[in-house]
Amino acid sequence: MSLRNKSFIWGCVAAAILLVIGIVTGNIAVFAILAVTGFTLVSCLILDNNFLGEMIVEIFSWGFVRMPGVIFTLDLDGIIWLLTVKLLFWILGLVLALVAGLLAIALGLVLSVFVYPFALVKNIRHGEEI
Repeated sequence: MSLRNKSFIWGCVAAAILLVIGIVTGNIAVFAILAVTGFTLVSCLILDNNFLGEMIVEIFSWGFVRMPGVIFTLDLDGIIWLLTVKLLFWILGLVLALVAGLLAIALGLVLSVFVYPFALVKNIRHGEEI
């Protein structure tokens, strides 16, 4: 099965899932737009002849920041404080990664509408040789 066929199949699956969510929640207009952009994003990611996959991974990596070291005293209160601050830093890092991931997916959804026609034409002309 060619990449073009896989992109059509998985893009339609993503669009169908988004449409079902839209019907269930009652936001059909919003999820219809999301279904179209979801189809194009999934198709562009599967065709893999454009920049969208690398862009999403790069923006998603912005959320993985190194947290600073923590100075603590070597008694019970200091160790409890160390564990609490490290846990809070871990939660903050997770939240930053999720926000960056949502930003990456949102940008990918918007840009995929403009990139998909060129990716499809490139795949039709050159096939699987890229």
